[in-house]
Amino acid sequence: MITVSEEKSVDYELTARIATEAFDTDGVHFSAARVKWLYEKGFGQGTTVVAAFDSGKKIGQVALVAQRLCLNGEIFPAIQLVDLFVTRAYRSGQLVRRLYREVEAICAARGIRYLLALPNGKSVLLNARFLKLAPLLSMTIRAGISMRQPTPSRLSQSGPLKSMSQDDAKTLFARFSCPATDNGLHWDAETLTSRLADPTRDYAVHATDNLLLISGSRKTAGIGYTTLCAFFTRALGTVADDDVSQLVRAACRFWNKPLFVYAGVNDRMPALPGMPLPAWLRRPILIQLRDMRADANAVRLNRFQLIDSDFT
Repeated sequence: MITVSEEKSVDYELTARIATEAFDTDGVHFSAARVKWLYEKGFGQGTTVVAAFDSGKKIGQVALVAQRLCLNGEIFPAIQLVDLFVTRAYRSGQLVRRLYREVEAICAARGIRYLLALPNGKSVLLNARFLKLAPLLSMTIRAGISMRQPTPSRLSQSGPLKSMSQDDAKTLFARFSCPATDNGLHWDAETLTSRLADPTRDYAVHATDNLLLISGSRKTAGIGYTTLCAFFTRALGTVADDDVSQLVRAACRFWNKPLFVYAGVNDRMPALPGMPLPAWLRRPILIQLRDMRADANAVRLNRFQLIDSDFT
């Protein structure tokens, strides 16, 4: 008998194994340590897992990562849907519908206002059909080359995050906490520290007085590049025109990878780094949203970056 319910105690080793089998894609491997971190600490708010079982055997799930979304000066409870999968032998539209009905019920019972998703190609229509998620924005992939130049002059910080004490990291991040007047996910010193504690990734931080960049290093199709995970500005600060390029140069120098990639929107920056890649080369990242209120107003985010997802 197939049942669908909240999974109160997640077996991370099992979940990672069957998720890897279900996705069955080259280069996609779920780490139990990373799944545990993401669900328990990644965004600082915890996670609810809605799972499907056949006579007690787990056959699929969707995870509801709790977040806080700032809109027009208020902070609302939200969830981001991640890690939707059903094992091959049980795949059906009916089972996905049952998973999503349980998601709706949990959100209604807990007063969750907003549902977000960054779906892959297979999930876009499922999210729209069964959960009424609508397109919100597309993050164009931007890329560029940072030529080796002298060390930027206005840096106040540049180096590996793991070399900083947790107190020093929180002190730095507190300077760049996101105000509620920003339309985007809420980040403060505590949640940003949790987000960057991914056991499978390394990060570096680079800062001027008024701009912070969090960077990483990735490889796709054998090509290594510097990932610009997120920029954060000081609430009352003014970002100089050259601050963005200075921090990008610092990041590329640190990772020793002159090719850099950024995806996102951030209206408080004077300019976004790099140039947009054509859609035929790299499809933009779609963000879907649903407001659970019947009298919902249109939502516009002025800040959403790779760090706001589990992609990097």
